Amino acid sequence: MTAYVGWNSGTYSADSYTQDQLRNRWEVGYADLVFKALLGVGLLPYVGSIREVFGPPRSTGLLFDFADGTRTDFIRRIDPRMAPPKTLSLAMRQKPAEPALVPDNSLPDDPYARWRNGAAANGIGASFRQPDTGTSLHVAFNQGSCDVHVDRNGFVIRDADGKVTWDLNGLLRHLTVDLAGDKVPWLMASAGWVDDDDRPIIQATAAPWLAVDLPSQETGGKTVIKIGVMIGGRFEENKIVDKIRRR
Repeated sequence: MTAYVGWNSGTYSADSYTQDQLRNRWEVGYADLVFKALLGVGLLPYVGSIREVFGPPRSTGLLFDFADGTRTDFIRRIDPRMAPPKTLSLAMRQKPAEPALVPDNSLPDDPYARWRNGAAANGIGASFRQPDTGTSLHVAFNQGSCDVHVDRNGFVIRDADGKVTWDLNGLLRHLTVDLAGDKVPWLMASAGWVDDDDRPIIQATAAPWLAVDLPSQETGGKTVIKIGVMIGGRFEENKIVDKIRRR
């Protein structure tokens, strides 16, 4: 087991690692786990050649080329409405399933369009994200490649009627932590404790934090802006227990 602390880009490229090394990294396994929990199928069958793997301080995930013949089924999983039934009869009888992810390319009259599209600026094509204000799966793809990663801060909210809005502080956290981590990761400090297979037992990243409390009784009718440092990461309790038992 090894402890580490420092600044790094968090990017592992196919120029420096073999495909087996990239595919076996814990970041790929984590993205696959979140993808399967949300969409019901694993991510790895769709992964052909991996271009890059992203790790802290970047949002955890990977950029890959689609495996041959898998793109159409992948799109159907992301948004069933993008793959209509094969016949008119089926189209008349079947109601499209509600997609698990929300598209970023919102309608022109959406009052939140500018913010949502701005937050999706790092996408490579069609962009979809999990409606959540905690960790949020983000999927972006074009004709040949796909970026799947897990943002630490979601900002999209979808109510029971399907209406999509956004959470202000979730958006600010996304902009100052996730997008900053992707664009200027060397400005963020990371620390952790990894096992013999270089998989994190404890991982933490320190990032800028910005929050805005809108006027309310609690704020005396004033807008309050808070600035600080946010520390987030992962803690694998089972690994620690297993190491202790081995001793």
